[in-house]
Amino acid sequence: MPDWNSIEKSFLRISREKQLGELASGLSRFRGWLLLGSANREVASVILDESILYVSLLQKESCVTEFNELQKELLSWRQNWLTITEQEASLTKITEISANWSEKILEMSGLLELVK
Repeated sequence: MPDWNSIEKSFLRISREKQLGELASGLSRFRGWLLLGSANREVASVILDESILYVSLLQKESCVTEFNELQKELLSWRQNWLTITEQEASLTKITEISANWSEKILEMSGLLELVK
C-alpha cells in the first residue's frame, strides 16, 4: 500500500509546472497499465488513486475548472472500477479519455515549451 502522506508531501514540494507534469505522466501510466491486460489492473488502480490525490491537491491551489471536470471523471472511474474492468468497451473508452487528459495537462504545464 502506498504511503499517501509521503506522496502528498513530495508532490507539494515541487513546482506547479512539475506537479502538472506528474499528473500528466500518471494519467499516461494509468493508460499504459490498463492496456497491458487484466493482470495489471491493480497497478492501474493505484495510479488512478494517485491521480485523484494529485488533482485534489491542485484544486486546492487553483480555480481551474478543468480540474473539477477531471476530478469528477477520475472519481467516477474509481466508483465504477469493477464494472469498467469487466467491459472491454469501457476500458477502451477510459484509456482514450486518460490519454486526452494527459496531453491537455501536459500542455497546461508548459514543460514542453521548456524543451523547445
